[in-house]
Amino acid sequence: MQGDELLAVTPEVLAKAILERRKRMAEHLPKALEQRIEENDRAYGLSSQARDNLNSLQVDASNVGQDELDKAKATYEEHEAFRRRTASRLQNIKNKIVDCEEALAFWNTMNEGGWGHLLEDAERLNSGGSSTYAKPPGHLDREDEP
Repeated sequence: MQGDELLAVTPEVLAKAILERRKRMAEHLPKALEQRIEENDRAYGLSSQARDNLNSLQVDASNVGQDELDKAKATYEEHEAFRRRTASRLQNIKNKIVDCEEALAFWNTMNEGGWGHLLEDAERLNSGGSSTYAKPPGHLDREDEP
């Protein structure tokens, strides 16, 4: 879209388009959350099993070779790293869900005509007011006085 085409789009149409896009994005999040939970549970189980195996080998270190102990430690570290990654992915999807819910609420408000706070500056300019909230020169608050 070129500049003129973008200017032809009304805020209401834009808000509706954004809201519809957010709704489509939100439809995929529950399935992704379910997948991440399953992945995290699997990773937790693997990590726990590897930790228990390593601990049992360390307790019985006299009957276990160093190679076997090193292999168990490497396996545990690999599974623990996987568990951390899956926990991070799970938290990311939970954060996306919260963000999406907040965005949907915001754009629902915009779609229902809640533009007031966004159009205050434009209305102030149209009525001849200043373009910013900047204080006029020479105007000091009490706390700014020397």
